[in-house]
Amino acid sequence: MDEIFHVPQAQQYCHGDYYTWDPKLTTPPGLYLASNGMAWIGGMFGYDFCTVNTLRFTNILFSIGLYFTLISLVITLHPAIKHDWRTHMYALTLTWFPVGFFYNFLYYTDPGSTWLVLQSYLLAKKKRYRLAGIISMASLTFRQTNVIWLCLFMMVTIIDILSHVSNSKKNEDTSIALYNPACASIHQPAQAMQSIYSLVANTLVNIRIVLPAIWTFLLGMASFALFLVWNGGIVLGDRSNHVAGLHFPQLFYYSSFLSFFAAPWTLSLASVLKLLSIKSFVYGIASTLLTLFFVHRYTHEHPFLLSDNRHYTFYVWHKIYRRHWTVRYLLSPVYTVSEFLNIQAFANHTSFLLVVGYLVALVLTLVPSPLLEFRYFIIPFLFYMVHIPPPTQTPRTILGLGLYFSIHLVTVYLFVYKPFVWTNQPDQLQRFMW
Repeated sequence: MDEIFHVPQAQQYCHGDYYTWDPKLTTPPGLYLASNGMAWIGGMFGYDFCTVNTLRFTNILFSIGLYFTLISLVITLHPAIKHDWRTHMYALTLTWFPVGFFYNFLYYTDPGSTWLVLQSYLLAKKKRYRLAGIISMASLTFRQTNVIWLCLFMMVTIIDILSHVSNSKKNEDTSIALYNPACASIHQPAQAMQSIYSLVANTLVNIRIVLPAIWTFLLGMASFALFLVWNGGIVLGDRSNHVAGLHFPQLFYYSSFLSFFAAPWTLSLASVLKLLSIKSFVYGIASTLLTLFFVHRYTHEHPFLLSDNRHYTFYVWHKIYRRHWTVRYLLSPVYTVSEFLNIQAFANHTSFLLVVGYLVALVLTLVPSPLLEFRYFIIPFLFYMVHIPPPTQTPRTILGLGLYFSIHLVTVYLFVYKPFVWTNQPDQLQRFMW
């Protein structure tokens, strides 16, 4: 896996060589710079922090930071809820989210990228807007596509500022006030259009108030644009296997993935019964037909997905999707139900504009990627979950914690104790992982 490229590159940095670059690496050097800082501190005390194990320890630190960030996010986003040990257990469970947690023990960019993105969101919600923009810029040094989350958090910042302005002028003309109701209260397309229009119009009217708060976000966007011009594209190094395209079924895979890992908190009899109405049935038929079109027209099988049997996605594809050509179409109603349940749970706890921003971020993050890889779902999943309030029913979180811990134990067991050999590389062990 990519660790065999990440580790030597980080060790080059530790030795002071910042000019040699492995062309197989596709992400910026933020992780190596973070490890280099740790190595410099270790060197002051006579320790070598550039061994494989100490480099991996960088991600353990990011994981600890993520835990405290998740606690603060849950408390900030749900101030009306009594915060006690249940909140901490909920945050711990999200930290142990199996896909993300597994990479804490390897030298990968995901833990650092995840922590910085969510820390930026936390700072934006705490109204420390300029610092949020700076942290978002730092996240770009771990993964280029984090620019999408930077843009979302800039929108969150603008909405917060405009909401404050609207509240301070509540006795004036309400026709120009920001209209951002709870998403669950949107029942007509006209309401949706009014909300989006009010955001654009209010941003332009209050641009002098907005700009000082978002200038670091704009600086991050400008820096990213310069990077694109300098690099000639978004991918560093090996571009042949990372060609962007239109892969709309990624959204359906993610929705199914989300439904499974969020089920301990979002699935209930009441949520299922809400789908049993004439209106839901009509929308479901339309959504399923649209899904069938996207599945037929835009399903892609990346060479890595078909050839690399070290990952869950290989077996999901071969055991389910390749079992028969009709399977990918027969799953369309399942995708539809999954989407309805996921949006329903999210809409009950978030504003309309945030839901729109999140859906746009999902499309921009997942659709261009030709490869189905669960790592790409980590940040979207955690962003979704922090908006779901910690349940008052402790068994739900215990169930989620038990589910996550069990999956993680199985994955680690297979990784450590069940290596195997490829015939074309008989002298090298392969290991099963996410």
